[in-house]
Amino acid sequence: MAYIGAIHIHSSYSHDSKDSLETLHARCVERGIRFLGMTDHAEDLNEEIFKTYVQHCNSVSDGRVKIIPGLEYRFAGLKGMHLFALGLTEWIDPQTPEQFFEQTRDTAQMTVLAHPILPKYTIPQVVLDNVDAIEVWNAGYNTRYLPDPKAIEIYRSIQNRRDGVFATVGLDQHDSENDRELRIELPTVTDDPIATIRRGQFKNVGKTMKFDSQANFSKVGFSSLKLARAAFDVIERTQDKTARAIRGRNTGR
Repeated sequence: MAYIGAIHIHSSYSHDSKDSLETLHARCVERGIRFLGMTDHAEDLNEEIFKTYVQHCNSVSDGRVKIIPGLEYRFAGLKGMHLFALGLTEWIDPQTPEQFFEQTRDTAQMTVLAHPILPKYTIPQVVLDNVDAIEVWNAGYNTRYLPDPKAIEIYRSIQNRRDGVFATVGLDQHDSENDRELRIELPTVTDDPIATIRRGQFKNVGKTMKFDSQANFSKVGFSSLKLARAAFDVIERTQDKTARAIRGRNTGR
């Protein structure tokens, strides 16, 4: 029996998110989601709040849904370059990516580079050398319809140099009323979903496609994805320009 979860989830512990952990649990029950990999904004917590957060995640978890604590970090001078730690058990406060990897070594189960499109695919070498996974499909920045071919290419460049790195999808969810439907599918029920993901034993599932933890596409399939992504992005940019023009007319600008 497949075991379905989602990662890159924010709760009301983050300043820009509205859902309590209890609300997230209820949504998961409704949608058949069995585990959540939380990634609340580290800058919104401190050591004391983090301890409460971990206890809260544990208390809300039950046999139906497991809420796994984790945090998302950003770094001065590296705009848009975010890293998240899944299965984080202790408070850490890294100021640089180097410190992030040093401090997560014994405190987190897995590290992930979030939405490579946001830093315009400019990724520090220390991240490429140490991160456990690349988020190749972020529902917020890539939409629910197609993954990011450029992110997949970054992932493949790392994969060619070292083993044990994987490609993931992430909801980047701040409001559970808007479910963008990206999921992590494990082959069986487990008490430790993040450990299973860390071993690469999962599939990435989206609205339009499913692919494995190594983002394996045929040459034809990947070429088709790049073409579809390019066409979709053109349509989306056109819609954005039209929407801005309409708003401008309505406001007299």
